Amino acid sequence: MTARVSRRSRFMSMPVDASVAAMARAISWLWFARFLRLPIEMVRMLLTRTTHFVRWPRLSVGACATRPAHAPGLAWRARSWAALAAAFVAGIACAAQPARAGEPPAACRALADDPTVSQFSRTLPARPVRIVVLEFMFAEDLAALGITPAGMADPAYYPVWIGYDDARLARVPDIGTRQEPSLEAIAAAKPDLILGVGLRHAPIFDALSRIAPTVLFKYSPNYVQDGRQVTQFDWARAILRTIGCLTGREQQARAVQARVDAGLARDARRIAAAGRSGERVAWLQELGLPDRYWAFTGNSASAGIARALGLEPWPGEPTREGTAYVTSEDLLKQPDVAVLFVSATEPGVPLDAKLDSKIWRFVPARRAGRVALVERNIWGFGGPMSALRLADEMTERLLALPEPRLRR
Repeated sequence: MTARVSRRSRFMSMPVDASVAAMARAISWLWFARFLRLPIEMVRMLLTRTTHFVRWPRLSVGACATRPAHAPGLAWRARSWAALAAAFVAGIACAAQPARAGEPPAACRALADDPTVSQFSRTLPARPVRIVVLEFMFAEDLAALGITPAGMADPAYYPVWIGYDDARLARVPDIGTRQEPSLEAIAAAKPDLILGVGLRHAPIFDALSRIAPTVLFKYSPNYVQDGRQVTQFDWARAILRTIGCLTGREQQARAVQARVDAGLARDARRIAAAGRSGERVAWLQELGLPDRYWAFTGNSASAGIARALGLEPWPGEPTREGTAYVTSEDLLKQPDVAVLFVSATEPGVPLDAKLDSKIWRFVPARRAGRVALVERNIWGFGGPMSALRLADEMTERLLALPEPRLRR
């Protein structure tokens, strides 16, 4: 203890140039250690042993440029260099990965390089226990990984739209709506991690980060990779992997994905065996508006699932959110499209009553008996388990419909 105090006093009494030189030597030595690919724990130990005699304030990297009012000039200059050195070495140690307590497995991608992530806090917990989720997909993902959220948005609607592992989520505290979560309710849940979506929650990212470390995911992909349209289904799989990494449940995430892949392969075999591969299918969702629907487009989850089943989704063009407004008139020009119609309102109303309009009577799909009603509890924006249920429904409904006349 005396030796440490002596070294600390000696450093603080150095001229500023000497203290800077001392820190520069420490940085050079630690850089060399990192160059030799020493384990990260050893690099951190070396940092501690080399700089423990400096009593700098607890700072983030961005705070190094701000001088506290109580800090004497020379002392602050020396401590600023020390803090900058610590940040520099931490940056080397993280190797392009955001700073966090504890190290994720090597198989996990750094959040800065994760295309599904839009914003994230600089410091994240290694093994979060209390997680607040602001979107249904993340609640579903946690449930699939065996984790009960500490709080979630719109819990009353989760059983209606998702329906996966309702019992686990039945008593999760309500923290407001997905569009306008309550910061007070989130803080009351005492989270150590918050998961949200950038499209909705980017404006309150700073406020969320002041409550707990926060990760916001991008809402929807809209690009082509290796000649293939990336879809929300691909996004959902990647987000599950990321959440598995964040929670230390990578193995469980892989098991969930394997289960989904096996289910999709089974459904694809059924469709192929029935000679129905290559059929065009439209997945529409009722909106409670007269003759106005959401059509899930080429980058939606349902489009990705349809392609995995060997089907061709309509419409095939991508959109920002994976949906587009259509009317029955748009379907007049699609003679070979099967329509799978998701009921969002009045689920007890028969299909014929829902499609009772002058234009619907002339839609080729309806005239050929190729429109099927899919009741609610099928969510087009969910995680992998929702995707599996959607694939099963798509397969069952399509195989119950007659083949298109153009193929007979």
